[in-house]
Amino acid sequence: MATISLSEAKDKLSKLVKETAETTEPLMISVHGRKEVVMISMEEYAGLTETIEILKDHDLVRKIQAGLQEVKKGQLVDFDSIKKDV
Repeated sequence: MATISLSEAKDKLSKLVKETAETTEPLMISVHGRKEVVMISMEEYAGLTETIEILKDHDLVRKIQAGLQEVKKGQLVDFDSIKKDV
């Protein structure tokens, strides 16, 4: 992750916002040499908040884990079979 000083970030804020939004790469901003803040795109922020919400739902996490175990065991259902049931 790239790091930039606050004073440099102030000078280039418009460019940094555009680049961060386009690349979805986070940008660390330091103040007096200490890493203080991370700038992320709205796309990355939305993904992170969605992940947090999923992880808060313990029942959903258990279902995801069970599904992953089924995949590991080869217990798969092909799309055509699912389509027939719908």
